[in-house]
Parts: sequence; structure tokens; C-alpha cells
Amino acid sequence: MSLVHHYVVMFDESTNQWSIDIDGEEVAFPNGTIYNPMTRGWQYGYAGDGNFVGREQEITEQLSQALDKWNSLLKTGDNK
Repeated sequence: MSLVHHYVVMFDESTNQWSIDIDGEEVAFPNGTIYNPMTRGWQYGYAGDGNFVGREQEITEQLSQALDKWNSLLKTGDNK
């Protein structure tokens, strides 16, 4: 089984922007945002010394890019 990554995404009405909510993740997932079905345990995505667990860095970058794209589309829609 593979690791399961969880994220908290927020929308800020003052900026009209979507983003990953790091503070919200810490509250919602106090034992880490990655669930390991093999151990039935949670772990943090950052392992220290520039190392990440599993594909954490890649997946976070992909989600950030998707949110940036969505924010860009929202801005374009506001100008119509």
C-alpha cells in the first residue's frame, strides 16, 4: 500500500485566493499529514535535513501549481 497525503486548502475572502493552509494542517493533523496504511500511523511530510517523506515535495508542488492556476483563472473571470 502507498502513503496517503492529506492537505487543508483555504480560501481567503480578502485576497480572493486559494492556498494550502499550513496552520490549519497542524491543527487538523497534529501527528502529520501523511497516513501510512501499512503501519496505520501518521507522519510528517518533512523528514528534516532537506528530506521529504515519499512524494511529499512533488505532490505539494503540484497542488500549489494547481491552486495558482485556479487563482489565475478566478482573476481572469473577475475582469470579464
